[in-house]
Amino acid sequence: MLALTRRSGAWLPLAALAISIMLPLAVLLGSAFLLGLRFQPLESGSMEPRYPTGALAVVEPIDAAEVQPGMAIVFTDPADPARLIAHRAIKRLPGDPPAWQTRGDANAEPDPLPVHASTVRGRIAWAIPVLGGVVTALRGAPALALLIGLPLTLLLMTELRDRRRGNRADATD
Repeated sequence: MLALTRRSGAWLPLAALAISIMLPLAVLLGSAFLLGLRFQPLESGSMEPRYPTGALAVVEPIDAAEVQPGMAIVFTDPADPARLIAHRAIKRLPGDPPAWQTRGDANAEPDPLPVHASTVRGRIAWAIPVLGGVVTALRGAPALALLIGLPLTLLLMTELRDRRRGNRADATD
């Protein structure tokens, strides 16, 4: 019984900390998924100061016909379809289907190419400062190491420790 108390006492604060971080994060991500929200790291300063570099934009889906001047939208870069851009719609251009002239808040000039309705992915509902930089840094191998490797390593270490303790307890019986 003493070993169990000692073991629980050491892990209890760590478990409480993990739960206090993971539970709100899971609720946020789960709710966002159910509401159709997406997350977009802002990797440039073109939308500062409202949306700073390194912020994580929460993007809600929007019908392209509902885009209004002044709305911050996320769209596929007309010059590079593999890249997403977050800029403000400043003017609807004539024609059908709709297209907009856009500009980053920190940019003096409008973007050179129009944004067509088919490239609009959503509008920025709000942003979380700094978190976009964390998301960007944790892509690929670092994300796998943190999200899979770290828990797996901790699980293996505790299992090995428990087996060694079990073998010692069996030897003394």
